[in-house]
Amino acid sequence: MSTDVGAILRELDFSIIQGSSSDAWLLRAPDGTSFEVSPAPSVSRLNAHTIRTLIAHHQGGGSPLLVGETATDGVLGRAEAGQVDILIADPVRLIHAGIPYTVQEDAAPRSTGATPRRHAWMRWAVERFLVLAAEPMRQSVIASALGTSQQSVSNAAGHLAGLVTDCGEGLVATDRARLLEHWRNEYTGPGGQAFGWYSLGPVAEQVSKAVEVAKFLDLSPLVSGDIAADRIAPWKLPVRGRVYVDGPVDLADEGLVPAPLEEATLITCIPRDPTLHRLVDLRPGTAEPEDLPIADPAIVYWDLVHTTDTDSGEAAARLATVMTGGKA
Repeated sequence: MSTDVGAILRELDFSIIQGSSSDAWLLRAPDGTSFEVSPAPSVSRLNAHTIRTLIAHHQGGGSPLLVGETATDGVLGRAEAGQVDILIADPVRLIHAGIPYTVQEDAAPRSTGATPRRHAWMRWAVERFLVLAAEPMRQSVIASALGTSQQSVSNAAGHLAGLVTDCGEGLVATDRARLLEHWRNEYTGPGGQAFGWYSLGPVAEQVSKAVEVAKFLDLSPLVSGDIAADRIAPWKLPVRGRVYVDGPVDLADEGLVPAPLEEATLITCIPRDPTLHRLVDLRPGTAEPEDLPIADPAIVYWDLVHTTDTDSGEAAARLATVMTGGKA
């Protein structure tokens, strides 16, 4: 059985950045510390015999990160003593230099609704679609755009009684501003793994470089945040870039250095929301710029609302006006 190293690290809330060599990964822990690891081939169970073999045959530089589905108590003891570094799937755990990292539980349980969180992406996407749509839309058209079934769209509309109606020509928001507010209050954000970068260069140039590298790697970049808001409804002075990508993007050779998120001038994010690329063609007011792939305005709006910059609130309000049919 092959253990998905990347998936386990993401579950542990680690950021993954390409390391100094092809077999090394630079990891950033949730507490902000960074270190490099060289994953060894995964095994079903880490025991005294398997770790001797893995260490003996390890070709990478430095000590290997030993990966397994499980580990014996003896191996766990050696890891906790700082003798070996391990990553296991059951239970999810990374021990590096004697320091254990485990899945962090929320301090307070979230309220549970009828729809599990992992099933809400499509409903939230339907809401975004209807906020951005300038006219009634057939369920078949919405389903095709979102890559889902008409039944899924119908179920989503059923959750939005009073906010969405079928006027005969298709589904339409009864009040797009109210629907946007409802979506904003329910949506949990794109989620995923965020990577912070810092540079003294102009934010627009940082974003353009990140997009260029991500396109070269076929990582489907989407620009959100300050730069996207400035393209859709010019108002906000860009102070931080945000780019959604399908995988880690190493920008160390592009004049940027890794940085904590709160100090970053550019953030790249691998989102959990699978619908981010589905609605980019519904952006109102302007055709998509040729140089930058811009996220849909609802996602840009959500990112602005959750930014603490002094001008973000006004920029979000202007963007909301554009989305719901007014003028900026």
